[in-house]
Amino acid sequence: MTAIEIFGRLSVPRATGILNWLYENDREAYRSCAGMLATRRKLRPVFVERKPRDERNLWIREALTKSSNADLTLETLQIWVLGKNERLVCDFLDALGIKHDGKGLIDELPAEPDAKMVSAAVDAILAKYSPEDVWIYLHLFAGMDTAWPHLKGLLITHPAFAPEALAA
Repeated sequence: MTAIEIFGRLSVPRATGILNWLYENDREAYRSCAGMLATRRKLRPVFVERKPRDERNLWIREALTKSSNADLTLETLQIWVLGKNERLVCDFLDALGIKHDGKGLIDELPAEPDAKMVSAAVDAILAKYSPEDVWIYLHLFAGMDTAWPHLKGLLITHPAFAPEALAA
């Protein structure tokens, strides 16, 4: 699943929450994203900046679901995951024994560990974190140029990732 597909499946409140987190915690990234989207639509960035934040967030949310903005959507989700959900990322990598810098960044992605280990790591982070946050992160992780078939299968079959479970 691509970043635009992930963002497109998020509820309006969840997408707005991500954008609000970005606004409150990494204002430069938020401003850059809004400005880039404005430029791509041939609008002056100040036009977008003057909109009330709720209206601006709805506009940004819609723009981040368009394939022409796939790069910005991926960057937005990565900033949010590594910023707000750093512990989730680190806990997942630790459960798999993957070395990282303590902030969830890795130099090289190894081959997929044993299927039982992957399942246990997914269950461990689901026990501690929001299933929707885990779903977003794991889709981004699986979207990296990885050949992790068991993880990709879990994203389809795990009951915690069923649409009705995520909507709850």
